[in-house]
Amino acid sequence: LKHKVVLAGRLLARPASRTMRANLCLWVAVAALVCLQPGAVAKEKKPKKEYLCTTCQSVAHLLVKLRKSDKSGNTTSEIVKDLISSKETKLCNEDEMKFYADRLEPKLDAAKMVVKCKDIVPDNPNYKSASDILSAMVAKKPRSEVAKILCVDSGRCDRLWTKEEEPWQKKIEL
Repeated sequence: LKHKVVLAGRLLARPASRTMRANLCLWVAVAALVCLQPGAVAKEKKPKKEYLCTTCQSVAHLLVKLRKSDKSGNTTSEIVKDLISSKETKLCNEDEMKFYADRLEPKLDAAKMVVKCKDIVPDNPNYKSASDILSAMVAKKPRSEVAKILCVDSGRCDRLWTKEEEPWQKKIEL
């Protein structure tokens, strides 16, 4: 039986031998087995670090903590407006985020948390998007209420942490 083999539009003078065809079939079978084996080629994936929700809840805690600890003598409204307008120096900086990043499991990168923080905290306390959070902070609502408005109601989180999950409750080992 003579076979005509066409390669790139040209008729080859002699067809491939049975041995060559058998080898080709063997290599195709081996390649298929390797590709079909789960994890044979792909690296094992690390659990994805979740920054948006964890940063949001950390920011809510920090906002309430800084509001409560302010001893400037200003009104609560002035304090909160100042925190929001000065978010890059008072809230969204590596020193503040490092406290939370080191206590989270898995540990997060404080620099990446800073980026998310800047997206979460409104740029201007007079923006309509800031009104709910501003009202809750001025009314001295508890942290859970502030976190609910900032994180859950906005869709950044599905749920708030339980007390055991809160990173500020954890002591880190030195």
